[in-house]
Amino acid sequence: MVSSSRWLVLLMTSVMLSQSGCITLSALMGQKRTSGLDTSLLEAQGYSIPPGGMPSPVAADASRGPRVVLEVRGDGKHLESIPLPTDRAIFIEDLVQQANLHEQLGKLSISIMRPNDHGGPPLRMDTRTDDKGRAINVGQNYALLPGDHIIAYHDERTLLEKFIDKQLN
Repeated sequence: MVSSSRWLVLLMTSVMLSQSGCITLSALMGQKRTSGLDTSLLEAQGYSIPPGGMPSPVAADASRGPRVVLEVRGDGKHLESIPLPTDRAIFIEDLVQQANLHEQLGKLSISIMRPNDHGGPPLRMDTRTDDKGRAINVGQNYALLPGDHIIAYHDERTLLEKFIDKQLN
């Protein structure tokens, strides 16, 4: 019994020394490492991900101008980098109506993830739209800034939640 536990410790030590990084069960079983990580969101936000490496930000292409990332969660997930006009402000309501999101998904719940200049977590701003693409609360029709990540999905609140929100607004 003691010799089998020593053998197991030696085997584990040799595996850990021979490989860099984390030891996984698949590595112990001799299976090849495959990346199942979806990096499309990071790439859409301008990150470069080398094989097996950490994501690193890529300098924004000045010729492309200011942009936001729009993520639509419906039957699948759609990511798109959208240019912002430089001569005027664009609001969340404008984006929803121009992209016809209200026609595709109906009433929407929208989260805007705004990067924090101080290196902290992004600021999350939530809003909802009606079936015509208008912001339900006018004070939450946020102006979009370069670097914003907009996540739009069908509003799946219960009738009770919608009733309470209607009474409070």
